[in-house]
Amino acid sequence: MKILYVGQLSEGGTCAMRMRAFQHLGFPVAGLDAGARSEKLSPAGKLARRVMWHMGWPLDFEGINAALRANVRDQQPDIVWIDKGTAITAATLRALRRLRPGVRLVHYNPDDPFGGFGYAGWRTFLAAITEYDIHFVPRRENVAEYTRRGARQVVQLVPAWGFAPEVHRPVAVDGETLGRYGADIGFVGSFEPDRARALLAVAQAGLNVRIVGPWPRAYLSRNMSHTPVGAFGADYAKAICSFKIALGFLRKGNRDQHTSRSVEIPACGVFMLAERSQEHQSLLAEGREAEYFSSAEELIDKARYYLSHEHERERIAAAGRVRCLASGYSNEQRMARILSMVPRL
Repeated sequence: MKILYVGQLSEGGTCAMRMRAFQHLGFPVAGLDAGARSEKLSPAGKLARRVMWHMGWPLDFEGINAALRANVRDQQPDIVWIDKGTAITAATLRALRRLRPGVRLVHYNPDDPFGGFGYAGWRTFLAAITEYDIHFVPRRENVAEYTRRGARQVVQLVPAWGFAPEVHRPVAVDGETLGRYGADIGFVGSFEPDRARALLAVAQAGLNVRIVGPWPRAYLSRNMSHTPVGAFGADYAKAICSFKIALGFLRKGNRDQHTSRSVEIPACGVFMLAERSQEHQSLLAEGREAEYFSSAEELIDKARYYLSHEHERERIAAAGRVRCLASGYSNEQRMARILSMVPRL
């Protein structure tokens, strides 16, 4: 069964890790990078892309529609897997069926087209939603929303993200790595106002906290440590393993109940303290395999407790990794499960 995998395939990203999982499973996989040209855009090109996104018409800077047609014509795949296809048109998907009768068109979407986060830029995707054979989504609400838009089949995945065993694992950190990432409490990720408020409260409570990522200076405190460059792939695992406590926040505009960090952090063998949700609690038992918070006050109280109870913290961290391994949260196991649900060829 030949798979054509379409997505942002930059090294260290979760999209590329999912593609590698299919390769590890033994499938012949060809990758079509939907982000290669964007990395080389001029400042004017990047500005135009942002403007058109917010106007609701994401420009196909990559020429991804033409490239997708050419690849299907030449390679004749059995499955076209499209990872967050915001620029792929309905006309292109219909053309793929003509070029490869019987092909299965699969869409995996880690983000939320209906939650308000970057909503305008989903217009092209929403017009194409009926053309896919099946959609895989992380959010329960999306099942009804996609169906109302005419989707043929929608499946919620929990977890929707897996961990890459070759990346997300306990790694030894040296002095240089600790100097770059080390902290009692750390967060790797992008800026959001609610995250900034919580982390500022942690710092003001006198706890040692570090943010890894290009955050606006206005939202940083002198009480914080800051690594201004994002960490991906092996560097991400090193950063996580440099924390005693790794934080997991949920993006409200995406209506997240869990994220990629929900399995990546415990898979690294690190204690996770994340925002409380039903899906988090179903993935990792509260107080036994991870810990959760619902307010800045609870976050601070639990961080203080577990920093002063090292044995208990390490026991929970170890149990979290065992749960990830035993419950099939790896990318390979998740992708195998997903393929079993694709309509029969």
